[in-house]
Amino acid sequence: MNRDKVSHANSSPTYVIGSGWWCSDEADTQINPKRKKLGSDEQRKVEFFQIWLNNIQNYTSPASIVVVDSASPIKPDAELRAQTAWIELPFNARHATDHIGQWSGWVRSVLMSGQYALTTEADYFVYVEQDCLLKGERIIERCLEKMTTGLMFGAGEGTPQPLQQSFFIVDRARLSAFMKNLSDIQAPDSEMSPEWKFVFATWRPLVLCANLGLLKRKKNRARVARMAQRFFFDELPMAGGRTRPVPFDAKHYYFQHGSKDEIARHLEATRG
Repeated sequence: MNRDKVSHANSSPTYVIGSGWWCSDEADTQINPKRKKLGSDEQRKVEFFQIWLNNIQNYTSPASIVVVDSASPIKPDAELRAQTAWIELPFNARHATDHIGQWSGWVRSVLMSGQYALTTEADYFVYVEQDCLLKGERIIERCLEKMTTGLMFGAGEGTPQPLQQSFFIVDRARLSAFMKNLSDIQAPDSEMSPEWKFVFATWRPLVLCANLGLLKRKKNRARVARMAQRFFFDELPMAGGRTRPVPFDAKHYYFQHGSKDEIARHLEATRG
């Protein structure tokens, strides 16, 4: 895809922010022993939703905030849910390492909230995971100024994956094709990580190659990841996600899997 083709005449683009929801008194590792526990337990408590929602409302101006609930036994208070478009799925598909059906609960939340953005004709679909916090005035607009391909993900450097997905942006011009590509990948999430699925979903021929089993070798995947990053998607213009240290003094950043101390430092850094 030509990096110069995606643009919007509207100086004030609209965007929908999507996310997922799961909360339980039972430990994640008991529900799914294969899942690695990352970050503080604070971010897994129902009270963290208000911190996340306040963070979104302080630094972004979405047309809607869409939260896809995977039949969670514990939910935020009704007045908080009323500030979002709250969508309830009939079951918990669980984590990508041990899920039910074709997709994990996380991928289902992307597909559902992305479809909401598409059908409401928002200019952009923005996804912010429930344990992901942002800092910076007009942080979304800053990212859009740097976007050239219509897809923008977190950099994978410093992580075991080719990209990061706790905060990402998709232009409406590419959203329908991207979600179709993502849903057309035949391997379940437990066999092909959602991060690699995102890489392949950036270009239809990669989906076909993945379904034919041609992208299983690490060398082939590494080449594809470099090509996709060069031609088919941009990286967020700021540090963050899983990488450490969190740049608390930066004007803009994002992070997930925060420790108790990191969450406290973020709240101090964003106190206005």
